[in-house]
Amino acid sequence: MNDEASTGRGHIGAEIYDQVERMLAEEKITRTEAFKRLSDQTGRRAGTVAANYYRVARQRGADLAPRRRGATRGRGRGRASAGGDVQGALRRAQAALDELSAMVRSQSQEITRLRSENESYAEIRRLMKRVK
Repeated sequence: MNDEASTGRGHIGAEIYDQVERMLAEEKITRTEAFKRLSDQTGRRAGTVAANYYRVARQRGADLAPRRRGATRGRGRGRASAGGDVQGALRRAQAALDELSAMVRSQSQEITRLRSENESYAEIRRLMKRVK
């Protein structure tokens, strides 16, 4: 490990790499599981842990499978996926607005019912005062 990695910029990535490697050797778990455990321990996202690990691993010349750019995504980047993302976002927003509208209607009905009950209780209180 160079001085910069241990004392300055980049030391967190080196620490993450070392911790993951230690977990892999000692606990015989997968990298994904190691990333998740380290994520839980440090409060960092598992993706951040993985990104740091692989960055340092590449710097150190580790034997890794070649990167698969976009292979796990359903579609590539560009207008088609952006349009799909926008349409999906609009559908989710519309569904959320519909749900919110239903909740507001329900609350409005509940308020109307409670006001009616309140009027009934007020009438009962007035009648009770007359009896006393």
